[in-house]
Amino acid sequence: MEERGFNRRLGSGRRWLWSLRAWLPLLLLLTLFACASNERFVGMDGDQLWEAGVEAFEAGEWEEAIDALSRLSSQFAGHPSSPDARMYVARAYIERGEHITAAAEFERFLQLYPAHGRAPEASLGICEAYAQAAPHPQRDQTYTRRAADVCAETAQDFQGLTVSEQADSIRREMVYILGQRRYEEGRFYQRRDLHNSAILVFEGMISEYRETPWAARALLALYRSYRELGWVEEADEAAQRILAEFPDSDAARELRDEGVVGAEADDGGPSP
Repeated sequence: MEERGFNRRLGSGRRWLWSLRAWLPLLLLLTLFACASNERFVGMDGDQLWEAGVEAFEAGEWEEAIDALSRLSSQFAGHPSSPDARMYVARAYIERGEHITAAAEFERFLQLYPAHGRAPEASLGICEAYAQAAPHPQRDQTYTRRAADVCAETAQDFQGLTVSEQADSIRREMVYILGQRRYEEGRFYQRRDLHNSAILVFEGMISEYRETPWAARALLALYRSYRELGWVEEADEAAQRILAEFPDSDAARELRDEGVVGAEADDGGPSP
Protein backbone atom coordinates (compact mmCIF):
# COMPACT_ATOMS: atom_id res chain seq x y z
CA MET A 1 0.00 0.00 0.00
CA GLU A 2 2.78 2.41 0.97
CA GLU A 3 4.75 1.37 -2.12
CA ARG A 4 1.82 2.25 -4.43
CA GLY A 5 1.45 5.61 -2.69
CA PHE A 6 5.16 6.24 -3.11
CA ASN A 7 4.98 5.35 -6.79
CA ARG A 8 2.06 7.76 -7.31
CA ARG A 9 4.01 10.56 -5.66
CA LEU A 10 7.07 9.66 -7.72
CA GLY A 11 5.02 9.71 -10.93
CA SER A 12 3.50 13.06 -9.97
CA GLY A 13 6.95 14.43 -9.25
CA ARG A 14 8.23 13.25 -12.63
CA ARG A 15 5.28 14.88 -14.43
CA TRP A 16 5.98 18.14 -12.60
CA LEU A 17 9.66 17.91 -13.61
CA TRP A 18 8.78 17.28 -17.25
CA SER A 19 6.35 20.18 -17.15
CA LEU A 20 9.05 22.42 -15.75
CA ARG A 21 11.45 21.32 -18.49
CA ALA A 22 8.84 22.11 -21.12
CA TRP A 23 8.30 25.62 -19.78
CA LEU A 24 11.95 26.37 -19.01
CA PRO A 25 12.91 27.65 -22.50
CA LEU A 26 9.96 30.05 -22.51
CA LEU A 27 10.77 31.29 -19.00
CA LEU A 28 14.40 31.80 -20.03
CA LEU A 29 13.32 33.71 -23.14
CA LEU A 30 11.04 35.99 -21.11
CA THR A 31 13.83 36.63 -18.61
CA LEU A 32 16.28 37.49 -21.37
CA PHE A 33 13.70 39.80 -23.00
CA ALA A 34 13.12 41.63 -19.71
CA CYS A 35 16.83 42.03 -19.14
CA ALA A 36 17.32 43.29 -22.68
CA SER A 37 14.55 45.84 -22.17
CA ASN A 38 16.06 47.04 -18.92
CA GLU A 39 19.56 47.22 -20.43
CA ARG A 40 18.52 49.08 -23.56
CA PHE A 41 18.90 52.53 -22.04
CA VAL A 42 22.01 51.87 -19.94
CA GLY A 43 24.81 54.31 -20.75
CA MET A 44 22.62 56.83 -22.54
CA ASP A 45 23.02 60.49 -21.69
CA GLY A 46 20.11 62.78 -20.88
CA ASP A 47 19.43 63.87 -24.45
CA GLN A 48 19.45 60.29 -25.70
CA LEU A 49 17.08 59.15 -22.94
CA TRP A 50 14.73 62.02 -23.74
CA GLU A 51 14.67 61.23 -27.45
CA ALA A 52 14.22 57.48 -26.85
CA GLY A 53 11.53 58.01 -24.22
CA VAL A 54 9.44 60.40 -26.30
CA GLU A 55 9.77 58.14 -29.33
CA ALA A 56 8.59 55.16 -27.27
CA PHE A 57 5.67 57.17 -25.87
CA GLU A 58 4.52 58.28 -29.30
CA ALA A 59 4.74 54.66 -30.49
CA GLY A 60 2.55 53.51 -27.58
CA GLU A 61 5.41 51.55 -26.00
CA TRP A 62 4.47 52.61 -22.49
CA GLU A 63 6.87 50.41 -20.53
CA GLU A 64 9.89 51.53 -22.51
CA ALA A 65 8.79 55.15 -22.31
CA ILE A 66 8.48 54.87 -18.54
CA ASP A 67 11.88 53.18 -18.30
CA ALA A 68 13.74 55.74 -20.41
CA LEU A 69 12.10 58.85 -19.02
CA SER A 70 12.29 57.66 -15.40
CA ARG A 71 16.02 57.15 -15.90
CA LEU A 72 16.27 60.68 -17.26
CA SER A 73 14.46 62.14 -14.24
CA SER A 74 16.46 60.18 -11.68
CA GLN A 75 19.93 60.23 -13.27
CA PHE A 76 19.82 63.69 -14.87
CA ALA A 77 17.56 65.68 -12.54
CA GLY A 78 19.07 68.94 -13.79
CA HIS A 79 18.34 68.19 -17.41
CA PRO A 80 16.01 70.83 -18.93
CA SER A 81 13.59 68.13 -20.08
CA SER A 82 13.43 66.38 -16.69
CA PRO A 83 10.11 68.02 -15.66
CA ASP A 84 8.52 67.13 -18.98
CA ALA A 85 9.88 63.60 -18.65
CA ARG A 86 8.00 63.17 -15.38
CA MET A 87 4.80 64.33 -17.04
CA TYR A 88 5.31 61.82 -19.83
CA VAL A 89 5.82 59.06 -17.25
CA ALA A 90 2.58 59.96 -15.50
CA ARG A 91 0.70 59.99 -18.82
CA ALA A 92 2.20 56.62 -19.75
CA TYR A 93 0.83 55.15 -16.52
CA ILE A 94 -2.58 56.58 -17.41
CA GLU A 95 -2.40 54.83 -20.78
CA ARG A 96 -1.52 51.57 -19.01
CA GLY A 97 -4.58 51.92 -16.81
CA GLU A 98 -2.48 52.36 -13.66
CA HIS A 99 -4.33 55.42 -12.46
CA ILE A 100 -3.21 55.47 -8.83
CA THR A 101 0.45 55.20 -9.85
CA ALA A 102 -0.15 57.99 -12.35
CA ALA A 103 -1.66 60.17 -9.62
CA ALA A 104 1.45 59.58 -7.49
CA GLU A 105 3.66 60.65 -10.41
CA PHE A 106 1.67 63.87 -10.91
CA GLU A 107 1.88 64.54 -7.17
CA ARG A 108 5.64 64.00 -7.29
CA PHE A 109 5.85 66.54 -10.13
CA LEU A 110 4.07 69.14 -8.02
CA GLN A 111 6.35 68.46 -5.08
CA LEU A 112 9.46 68.96 -7.21
CA TYR A 113 8.22 71.76 -9.49
CA PRO A 114 5.43 73.67 -7.69
CA ALA A 115 6.04 76.84 -9.70
CA HIS A 116 6.50 75.14 -13.07
CA GLY A 117 4.30 76.20 -15.96
CA ARG A 118 2.86 72.69 -16.17
CA ALA A 119 1.83 72.61 -12.50
CA PRO A 120 -1.85 73.28 -13.35
CA GLU A 121 -1.76 70.38 -15.82
CA ALA A 122 -0.21 68.10 -13.20
CA SER A 123 -2.82 69.10 -10.63
CA LEU A 124 -5.59 68.36 -13.11
CA GLY A 125 -3.83 65.08 -13.87
CA ILE A 126 -4.22 63.99 -10.24
CA CYS A 127 -7.89 64.91 -10.38
CA GLU A 128 -8.45 62.97 -13.61
CA ALA A 129 -6.45 59.95 -12.46
CA TYR A 130 -8.47 59.45 -9.29
CA ALA A 131 -11.68 60.08 -11.21
CA GLN A 132 -10.78 57.34 -13.67
CA ALA A 133 -10.09 55.03 -10.73
CA ALA A 134 -13.52 55.78 -9.24
CA PRO A 135 -15.61 52.59 -9.21
CA HIS A 136 -19.27 51.81 -9.85
CA PRO A 137 -21.52 53.40 -7.18
CA GLN A 138 -22.19 49.95 -5.70
CA ARG A 139 -18.55 49.54 -4.66
CA ASP A 140 -16.26 51.23 -2.17
CA GLN A 141 -16.02 54.94 -2.96
CA THR A 142 -12.61 55.77 -1.47
CA TYR A 143 -11.15 56.86 -4.81
CA THR A 144 -14.32 58.73 -5.76
CA ARG A 145 -14.13 60.77 -2.57
CA ARG A 146 -10.41 61.34 -3.10
CA ALA A 147 -11.14 62.52 -6.64
CA ALA A 148 -13.80 64.93 -5.41
CA ASP A 149 -11.36 66.37 -2.85
CA VAL A 150 -8.36 66.81 -5.16
CA CYS A 151 -10.52 68.18 -7.97
CA ALA A 152 -11.94 70.75 -5.55
CA GLU A 153 -8.37 71.74 -4.61
CA THR A 154 -7.38 72.09 -8.27
CA ALA A 155 -10.46 74.19 -9.03
CA GLN A 156 -9.64 76.43 -6.05
CA ASP A 157 -5.88 76.73 -6.66
CA PHE A 158 -6.12 77.61 -10.35
CA GLN A 159 -9.19 79.81 -10.54
CA GLY A 160 -9.43 81.69 -13.80
CA LEU A 161 -7.69 78.94 -15.78
CA THR A 162 -9.34 76.33 -17.97
CA VAL A 163 -8.07 73.54 -15.70
CA SER A 164 -10.12 75.02 -12.87
CA GLU A 165 -13.33 74.66 -14.86
CA GLN A 166 -12.37 71.14 -15.97
CA ALA A 167 -11.55 70.11 -12.42
CA ASP A 168 -14.80 71.50 -11.06
CA SER A 169 -16.75 69.63 -13.74
CA ILE A 170 -15.10 66.37 -12.68
CA ARG A 171 -15.70 67.22 -9.03
CA ARG A 172 -19.42 67.58 -9.71
CA GLU A 173 -19.45 64.19 -11.42
CA MET A 174 -17.76 62.61 -8.39
CA VAL A 175 -20.15 64.30 -5.97
CA TYR A 176 -23.06 62.99 -8.03
CA ILE A 177 -21.71 59.44 -7.72
CA LEU A 178 -21.17 59.85 -3.98
CA GLY A 179 -24.72 61.18 -3.58
CA GLN A 180 -26.08 58.24 -5.55
CA ARG A 181 -24.18 55.83 -3.34
CA ARG A 182 -25.58 57.39 -0.17
CA TYR A 183 -29.10 57.51 -1.57
CA GLU A 184 -28.97 53.83 -2.48
CA GLU A 185 -27.76 53.06 1.02
CA GLY A 186 -30.79 54.83 2.47
CA ARG A 187 -33.11 53.06 0.06
CA PHE A 188 -31.61 49.74 1.12
CA TYR A 189 -32.84 50.37 4.66
CA GLN A 190 -36.12 51.84 3.51
CA ARG A 191 -37.06 48.84 1.37
CA ARG A 192 -36.56 46.64 4.44
CA ASP A 193 -38.81 48.87 6.57
CA LEU A 194 -35.80 50.02 8.61
CA HIS A 195 -37.07 53.56 8.45
CA ASN A 196 -35.13 54.98 11.38
CA SER A 197 -31.83 53.93 9.77
CA ALA A 198 -33.01 55.24 6.40
CA ILE A 199 -33.94 58.59 7.94
CA LEU A 200 -30.45 58.98 9.40
CA VAL A 201 -28.89 58.44 5.99
CA PHE A 202 -31.27 60.75 4.11
CA GLU A 203 -31.07 63.55 6.69
CA GLY A 204 -27.27 63.42 6.59
CA MET A 205 -27.00 63.68 2.83
CA ILE A 206 -29.43 66.50 2.00
CA SER A 207 -27.08 69.39 2.69
CA GLU A 208 -23.92 67.55 1.61
CA TYR A 209 -25.31 66.74 -1.83
CA ARG A 210 -27.59 69.72 -2.29
CA GLU A 211 -26.06 70.56 -5.67
CA THR A 212 -27.15 67.17 -7.03
CA PRO A 213 -30.63 65.74 -7.77
CA TRP A 214 -30.08 63.33 -4.88
CA ALA A 215 -30.92 66.02 -2.32
CA ALA A 216 -34.52 66.34 -3.56
CA ARG A 217 -34.82 62.58 -3.86
CA ALA A 218 -33.55 62.16 -0.29
CA LEU A 219 -36.17 64.63 0.91
CA LEU A 220 -38.85 62.70 -0.92
CA ALA A 221 -37.60 59.47 0.63
CA LEU A 222 -37.70 61.16 4.03
CA TYR A 223 -41.29 62.15 3.36
CA ARG A 224 -42.14 58.52 2.57
CA SER A 225 -40.43 57.15 5.68
CA TYR A 226 -42.01 59.76 7.95
CA ARG A 227 -45.45 58.81 6.61
CA GLU A 228 -44.75 55.13 7.15
CA LEU A 229 -43.86 55.89 10.76
CA GLY A 230 -46.90 58.11 11.21
CA TRP A 231 -44.83 61.24 11.77
CA VAL A 232 -47.29 63.61 10.12
CA GLU A 233 -45.61 66.89 11.05
CA GLU A 234 -42.17 65.78 9.87
CA ALA A 235 -43.64 64.39 6.64
CA ASP A 236 -45.42 67.66 5.90
CA GLU A 237 -42.26 69.65 6.59
CA ALA A 238 -40.25 67.45 4.17
CA ALA A 239 -42.91 67.84 1.48
CA GLN A 240 -42.98 71.62 1.85
CA ARG A 241 -39.19 71.79 1.62
CA ILE A 242 -39.25 69.89 -1.65
CA LEU A 243 -41.90 72.17 -3.14
CA ALA A 244 -40.18 75.33 -1.90
CA GLU A 245 -36.49 74.48 -2.43
CA PHE A 246 -36.66 72.12 -5.41
CA PRO A 247 -39.85 73.17 -7.25
CA ASP A 248 -38.63 71.95 -10.65
CA SER A 249 -37.36 68.58 -9.47
CA ASP A 250 -38.84 65.19 -10.27
CA ALA A 251 -39.55 64.83 -6.56
CA ALA A 252 -41.68 67.98 -6.56
CA ARG A 253 -43.59 66.89 -9.67
CA GLU A 254 -44.25 63.52 -8.05
CA LEU A 255 -45.67 65.19 -4.97
CA ARG A 256 -47.90 67.47 -7.02
CA ASP A 257 -49.14 64.46 -9.00
CA GLU A 258 -50.17 62.96 -5.65
CA GLY A 259 -52.09 66.11 -4.74
CA VAL A 260 -49.55 67.52 -2.31
CA VAL A 261 -49.36 71.31 -2.64
CA GLY A 262 -47.25 74.03 -1.12
CA ALA A 263 -48.03 75.98 2.02
CA GLU A 264 -49.26 78.94 -0.02
CA ALA A 265 -51.83 76.78 -1.79
CA ASP A 266 -53.01 75.37 1.54
CA ASP A 267 -53.81 78.94 2.60
CA GLY A 268 -55.93 79.49 -0.50
CA GLY A 269 -53.14 80.84 -2.69
CA PRO A 270 -52.17 79.58 -6.12
CA SER A 271 -50.64 76.12 -6.46
CA PRO A 272 -46.93 76.04 -7.44
